[in-house]
Amino acid sequence: MICREQDGAFVMIKQHEHGRLAGEFAASFKEEQVPVPRRRAEVLRAISNHDRGWIDLDETPFWNDAEGAPYSFIDFPVVPKLTFYRRGLNEIEADTLYGALLCSLHFERLIEVSGEENPELNNYLKDEAERRARIHRELEQNADPIGEAELYYDARLLQFCDDLSLYLGLNEPGSPKSEEHPWWTDGFSGSEDFSFTSGRIITAEWQDASTLLLEPFPFTREVEVAFKLRRVSQREIADKGIARAYQETPEEECRITVTPRPEKSV
Repeated sequence: MICREQDGAFVMIKQHEHGRLAGEFAASFKEEQVPVPRRRAEVLRAISNHDRGWIDLDETPFWNDAEGAPYSFIDFPVVPKLTFYRRGLNEIEADTLYGALLCSLHFERLIEVSGEENPELNNYLKDEAERRARIHRELEQNADPIGEAELYYDARLLQFCDDLSLYLGLNEPGSPKSEEHPWWTDGFSGSEDFSFTSGRIITAEWQDASTLLLEPFPFTREVEVAFKLRRVSQREIADKGIARAYQETPEEECRITVTPRPEKSV
């Protein structure tokens, strides 16, 4: 679950909803940056489904007593999280070998960035290294080997679209730059590797509550997206518990237009 606190409520977004949104961003990425044609459909499916392991978990949120808030993808306990990571990757692999390779690398990077240490994490990383080696062998046997540059680019595409989708969930639309989530204070890490940026990092800023400005602009056109969320009252949680309060809170639709930052007049 993606979760942030606002005005006496927890704004909650399902992880798979966030993944679907990331897939929409990937489908609109600049033409010169899209995956190689023979893998495009696989890459887009992988990006859209990279968090599908959370689908069942997000049906009923869990309460974190220590934090006085619902568990989110950031602080969810390691052992069950890894179990559902594996489950999601198994489902992706059944659909696309290359997509599973890409998503496995993505989760390894997230674990490395988190700096967590746990015996179960070591086992998970070992198992996933074996998964990726097996997928490489299978693709080579099928005369469909993976180029290093191709995999690096597609991993960057997944990382950026994941980050941009998270940006919409973890920041209140229309909030000032001074209140931006700290993960993106310096822009979207890794975005400077895309050729169209000329080495610049893509940055974001809200124009208003329904418009997000990006520079350099990564899409072929202005992109309008919609995603569902729930604003779960803290008072309702105290009265009914997190599970019932969440289920009884209706979903809202949030619509955002992502557009280029206007050029500054001279």
